Amino acid sequence: MTANEDQATAAPHRPSITRALRKSVADAWLHLALFVATNVIWVILLGLPVSLVSLLGRAALHPAAGAAAAGMTVCTLAAGNAVLFHVTNRIAHGEASARDLLSALARHFAPSLALLLIVGAVVGLGALNVYFYVRVLSGMWWRVIGIMWAYLALMFLLAMTYSYPLLVHQRRGALNAMKRSALLFVDNAVYTLGLVGALVALTIAVMVPVVTALPVLVGLSALVLCFIEAGFVALAANNALLDLLRKYEQSE
Repeated sequence: MTANEDQATAAPHRPSITRALRKSVADAWLHLALFVATNVIWVILLGLPVSLVSLLGRAALHPAAGAAAAGMTVCTLAAGNAVLFHVTNRIAHGEASARDLLSALARHFAPSLALLLIVGAVVGLGALNVYFYVRVLSGMWWRVIGIMWAYLALMFLLAMTYSYPLLVHQRRGALNAMKRSALLFVDNAVYTLGLVGALVALTIAVMVPVVTALPVLVGLSALVLCFIEAGFVALAANNALLDLLRKYEQSE
């Protein structure tokens, strides 16, 4: 049997959520110091605007201060996401180093900001329509339209599951990442729903101790949130993307 025949008879690659999650755990452990540092940087950037607003006191109630805080939140979140997804992408490839923390912003801040603004605008439009049709207008049919808008917003968010991993993996801009993410979602809807469901369940499990209000469990939950949670979600999304792309590379 020739090499070509071997390739033709090879079993097709089947993406696996379990494989992606297992690889993410192994990758995180192998690059633990960098993984934790990346997660902590993301948490610091996310909390920076809140800390600055708290320092302003009553002055934070001024509309200009509110607008500045909102703009800063968007910028720091875009910066945090750029670092988070770039470094976890390198970890997923087994090529990560501390230098990736510095290069992430230079490479990905602008497209990360663009992606965040576009997704935020679309979701905000959906939320505004849901509020308008459900709360402002009265009548069953208006509420049905509001529910439809909520469904569309949810489907849009699911379609964007791979947008950030694609943004840093292919480096072709925000719109291209959104388009390819939507195509991957349409072609792999069950896989994507399973992945998102698993990550949401994991996040809820981490948050449950906060609801119980038990000091030891709350402290443990806070540690996981600060040092692991966001990084693991990003790493799992990157590994899931690479697992999906293998399927298409094999079919070429």
